[in-house]
Amino acid sequence: MASGSIAAFSPEATVSIAAGTSSNAVALGGSGPSLLVFNSTASIAFLRLGASTSLSATTSDLPIPAGAQLLLTVAATVTAAAVLLSAGSGTVYLTRGSGSAY
Repeated sequence: MASGSIAAFSPEATVSIAAGTSSNAVALGGSGPSLLVFNSTASIAFLRLGASTSLSATTSDLPIPAGAQLLLTVAATVTAAAVLLSAGSGTVYLTRGSGSAY
Protein backbone atom coordinates (compact mmCIF):
# COMPACT_ATOMS: atom_id res chain seq x y z
CA MET A 1 0.00 0.00 0.00
CA ALA A 2 1.31 3.45 -0.88
CA SER A 3 2.29 5.87 1.85
CA GLY A 4 -0.70 7.95 2.92
CA SER A 5 -3.20 5.36 1.73
CA ILE A 6 -6.30 4.66 3.78
CA ALA A 7 -7.27 1.09 4.63
CA ALA A 8 -10.26 -0.01 6.70
CA PHE A 9 -9.41 -0.87 10.30
CA SER A 10 -8.86 -4.61 10.68
CA PRO A 11 -9.02 -5.77 14.32
CA GLU A 12 -6.68 -8.46 15.66
CA ALA A 13 -7.38 -8.72 19.38
CA THR A 14 -9.45 -6.88 22.00
CA VAL A 15 -8.76 -6.66 25.72
CA SER A 16 -10.71 -4.80 28.38
CA ILE A 17 -9.61 -2.91 31.45
CA ALA A 18 -11.79 -2.73 34.55
CA ALA A 19 -11.12 0.96 35.12
CA GLY A 20 -11.59 3.07 38.21
CA THR A 21 -10.07 5.96 40.10
CA SER A 22 -6.93 3.88 40.71
CA SER A 23 -4.74 2.99 37.74
CA ASN A 24 -5.14 -0.50 36.31
CA ALA A 25 -2.95 -2.05 33.60
CA VAL A 26 -3.36 -4.86 31.08
CA ALA A 27 -1.27 -6.60 28.42
CA LEU A 28 -2.42 -5.84 24.87
CA GLY A 29 -3.25 -8.56 22.39
CA GLY A 30 -2.30 -8.47 18.71
CA SER A 31 0.68 -6.78 17.10
CA GLY A 32 -0.72 -4.36 14.50
CA PRO A 33 0.34 -0.71 14.31
CA SER A 34 -3.12 0.65 15.24
CA LEU A 35 -4.87 0.73 18.61
CA LEU A 36 -8.58 1.53 18.88
CA VAL A 37 -9.49 2.75 22.36
CA PHE A 38 -13.17 2.82 23.38
CA ASN A 39 -14.09 4.46 26.69
CA SER A 40 -17.50 2.97 27.53
CA THR A 41 -17.62 4.80 30.88
CA ALA A 42 -19.35 8.03 31.91
CA SER A 43 -16.01 9.59 32.96
CA ILE A 44 -12.84 10.79 31.29
CA ALA A 45 -10.31 7.95 30.96
CA PHE A 46 -6.58 8.71 31.04
CA LEU A 47 -4.45 6.33 28.97
CA ARG A 48 -0.74 5.48 29.23
CA LEU A 49 0.94 3.04 26.83
CA GLY A 50 4.18 1.14 27.40
CA ALA A 51 6.05 -2.14 27.36
CA SER A 52 5.13 -3.48 30.82
CA THR A 53 1.96 -4.02 32.83
CA SER A 54 3.74 -2.37 35.78
CA LEU A 55 3.03 1.09 34.32
CA SER A 56 0.51 3.44 35.94
CA ALA A 57 -1.75 6.04 34.35
CA THR A 58 -2.11 9.54 35.82
CA THR A 59 -4.34 12.51 35.04
CA SER A 60 -1.42 13.92 33.00
CA ASP A 61 -1.77 11.11 30.42
CA LEU A 62 -3.85 11.05 27.22
CA PRO A 63 -7.51 11.86 28.02
CA ILE A 64 -10.24 9.86 26.28
CA PRO A 65 -13.67 11.51 26.68
CA ALA A 66 -16.58 9.55 28.15
CA GLY A 67 -18.28 7.40 25.52
CA ALA A 68 -15.63 8.22 22.91
CA GLN A 69 -13.29 6.16 20.79
CA LEU A 70 -9.85 7.10 19.52
CA LEU A 71 -7.69 5.37 16.92
CA LEU A 72 -3.95 5.64 17.60
CA THR A 73 -0.84 4.57 15.75
CA VAL A 74 1.44 2.68 18.13
CA ALA A 75 4.96 1.28 17.96
CA ALA A 76 5.59 -2.46 17.96
CA THR A 77 7.19 -2.04 21.39
CA VAL A 78 3.84 -1.03 22.92
CA THR A 79 2.57 -4.19 24.61
CA ALA A 80 0.64 -2.82 27.60
CA ALA A 81 -1.77 -0.08 28.60
CA ALA A 82 -2.83 1.52 31.87
CA VAL A 83 -6.07 3.44 32.44
CA LEU A 84 -7.31 5.73 35.20
CA LEU A 85 -10.81 7.27 35.36
CA SER A 86 -11.56 10.78 36.60
CA ALA A 87 -14.51 9.35 38.60
CA GLY A 88 -16.51 6.18 39.00
CA SER A 89 -15.76 2.85 37.40
CA GLY A 90 -16.39 1.00 34.16
CA THR A 91 -14.74 -0.71 31.23
CA VAL A 92 -12.30 0.62 28.65
CA TYR A 93 -11.72 -1.56 25.56
CA LEU A 94 -8.44 -1.68 23.63
CA THR A 95 -8.37 -3.30 20.18
CA ARG A 96 -5.06 -3.81 18.38
CA GLY A 97 -5.13 -4.09 14.60
CA SER A 98 -4.13 -2.36 11.40
CA GLY A 99 -5.65 0.27 9.17
CA SER A 100 -7.46 3.52 9.80
CA ALA A 101 -10.95 4.67 10.72
CA TYR A 102 -12.07 5.27 7.14
